[in-house]
Amino acid sequence: MKKIFFLASLISLACISCKSKKEAVKTTENTANTATSSVDTPVTYRLIVSFISKGAGTDSQKRTAFLAYVDGHALKPAYKTVTWGREGETDYCFNLSELTAKKDLVGFIEEIKKIGAGSDMMNISENAECQHKGR
Repeated sequence: MKKIFFLASLISLACISCKSKKEAVKTTENTANTATSSVDTPVTYRLIVSFISKGAGTDSQKRTAFLAYVDGHALKPAYKTVTWGREGETDYCFNLSELTAKKDLVGFIEEIKKIGAGSDMMNISENAECQHKGR
């Protein structure tokens, strides 16, 4: 009888200790998910220029003209480059915080649109997130 009572006590103790470990793991996973979601909040960029490919690479002439304009601009707008494809597909994401005057901002965006006119492999988006995460 003592052996049965001792064995039952040991089994119930083992079950209780396993339960508390599972709850502790669940709590840790929930906190990790919460921390990750706050870090991954989407950032909205004022201008996004994407060079895409349709099987033969990107439009290198448009990219060269685009980069020459951006790098030669007087206010030197900063941008984030996201390379995401196998054929040179790239997103250029601009906050444009350097362009404080409205005429400078509108002029910059209009010039980028002029450079991209006529190309179906240069996409221009405004007030959006960078769609690609990069390689």
